[in-house]
Amino acid sequence: MSEQVTHLVSYIQNLDKQRSSLTVKKGEQVYLVEYDEIVRLYLEDKVLQVETVETTYTSNLRLYQVKEDLPANFLQISQSEIIHIKQLDHLKLTSNGLVKLVMKNGSVTYSSRRYLKVIKERLGL
Repeated sequence: MSEQVTHLVSYIQNLDKQRSSLTVKKGEQVYLVEYDEIVRLYLEDKVLQVETVETTYTSNLRLYQVKEDLPANFLQISQSEIIHIKQLDHLKLTSNGLVKLVMKNGSVTYSSRRYLKVIKERLGL
C-alpha cells in the first residue's frame, strides 16, 4: 500500500473517534458545547475563552490542544485566536494590512499579519 492509501485508511478509521464537542466552564458549572455552536476561541489573560452565539465560557485546555481536535471549518487568525469560518459575517482589509473580522454574533476581532496569507488562501481572497 502506498503512503497516501495508508494515511487515508487511518483517517477513515479515526472519523468515529473525532470529538464533536468541547468541555467548558461557566462559573462552577461544566457544559458540553458542540463545535458548530462555537463562534471563536481566544486567549484572555492566559485563559482560553470559548465564545458562542449566546455566551462566553472558559476552558482549562490550551489553545493548541483544542486546535488539534477542531474540524476543518476553524481557522487560526493569530497566535491567540481561532475563529469558526461558518460564523464569519464579513471582513474588511484595513489600511495597515490587518483583516478586521466581524462575526455573525456581532463580535469584532483582528488578524495578525503573520496569519494574513493563510486567511486569504482559506477564504479565497
